[in-house]
Amino acid sequence: MTRQALGRGIPSVRAWTRVELLLAALLLALAATAWVLTSVLAMPDMRLGILSGSSPMEPGMASMSVGLGLFVLTWVVMMAAMMLPAVTPFTVGIRRLVSAGSRTRVMVAGLTVGYLVVWSAAGVVAYAVVRGFDAVVQAGSTTSVRAGAVVLLAAGCYQFTPLKRWCLVRCRSPLALVMRHGPQAARGPGGALAVGARHGGYCVGCCWGLMAVLLAAGVMSLVWMAVIAAVITIEKVLPRPDLTSHLVGAGLLGAGVALFVAPGLVAAPM
Repeated sequence: MTRQALGRGIPSVRAWTRVELLLAALLLALAATAWVLTSVLAMPDMRLGILSGSSPMEPGMASMSVGLGLFVLTWVVMMAAMMLPAVTPFTVGIRRLVSAGSRTRVMVAGLTVGYLVVWSAAGVVAYAVVRGFDAVVQAGSTTSVRAGAVVLLAAGCYQFTPLKRWCLVRCRSPLALVMRHGPQAARGPGGALAVGARHGGYCVGCCWGLMAVLLAAGVMSLVWMAVIAAVITIEKVLPRPDLTSHLVGAGLLGAGVALFVAPGLVAAPM
């Protein structure tokens, strides 16, 4: 694998081969299936978050009774729905850059599974956060909205940090990953799994703030899932990622300040 080959990076869609187009279609079909499954699996008490302004007595904000196992399962399905469209160009790019011969399908499967394993681990943390939010709701809608505003402010600030920029650069392109770990991915399922997990780690580092916003808005709300998934995809695909990231951060900060100062904008009257 030469540096000239590495320099091509993620190929333009117009340059994709039929096999690469079929691979992209398969990943997008899996994502569409995951969206349908998410709508089926989502429980009513997971569609509204602390930013909804709902009263703790409303059915949608009842104490979350779902166990950790079911939550993580639903979380992984949701992550597949949200992340597979954004990770498709990466998968096509690394397939082209790594000469895997007959092991191509195994490598692609390993990359995808490794990616989702990391997000499964993130789901355990997300479960603890949602249970914390569930306790905050009991303090009243005004308090819960202000707590949600703090989440928006934290996520907005993170958009401007060097760590966000560092993770985003690596999440957008397979070049650095392939230069260091491409041969490992081509050796077998274990190597591909490890490289996929590494890419998933970059993605978690890039997107955790946006995921926290999703948890606060309604972890299984299809509307908020679509909004956050669109923002993640835009950050990964459009040129000038720093500008996009900063615009998103400014929007989050503005919304956070507004809701912290005036929680009545969404808080239910007592």
